Amino acid sequence: ISPDGSRKNPARNCRDLKFCHPELKSGEYWVDPNQGCKMDAIKVFCNMETGETCINASPMTVPRKHWWTDSGAEKKHVWFGESMNGGFQFSYGPPDLPEDVVDVQLAFLRLLSSRASQNITYHCKNSIAYMDQASGNVKKSLKLMGSNEGEFKAEGNSKFTYTVLEDGCTKHTGEWSKTVFEYQTRKAMRLPIIDIAPYDIGGPDQEFGVDIGPVCFL
Repeated sequence: ISPDGSRKNPARNCRDLKFCHPELKSGEYWVDPNQGCKMDAIKVFCNMETGETCINASPMTVPRKHWWTDSGAEKKHVWFGESMNGGFQFSYGPPDLPEDVVDVQLAFLRLLSSRASQNITYHCKNSIAYMDQASGNVKKSLKLMGSNEGEFKAEGNSKFTYTVLEDGCTKHTGEWSKTVFEYQTRKAMRLPIIDIAPYDIGGPDQEFGVDIGPVCFL
């Protein structure tokens, strides 16, 4: 009996589901990438146009506020989950499942996939995210950390550079704006993104928040 993406009959991933049931519409389905006992199946979003399997972060947002105070003259990248008070590394999958179960399913999903992608939205108030309009360079751009602790940056080796889809954080205006980052790779092991390191923070009027987009595997 071919899997139909139900709780009782989960598919291995969304690509398999699309292959067996091309008539299905995009939406939420159950998958069991490790093909073990069905009890550890996870609910994901299947993009049936592409066959991508997408898993939400949990939680999906970092609240917008003043996260970091540093009066030193030298600015530096500061990892949100590693160093900031109240910060956390990003987790994925249903919050009601034990973290190790989700980790195993993610590991199998990566093995079944030849590419992966993810977007991160940085909400800024007086914090440059990528391009610095005043200097015209990207020296103040933030860093992202992948799941195998690789760092994704604005410049350098093209395998580890992100792209910017929208850049509203280029100067200090006193208003909230946002910059949207995307990372795509043929090495699925590198995703999802687990941490973010802004550079242009620390002043009393500098705030940020993050929307963590779903990680999608194909």
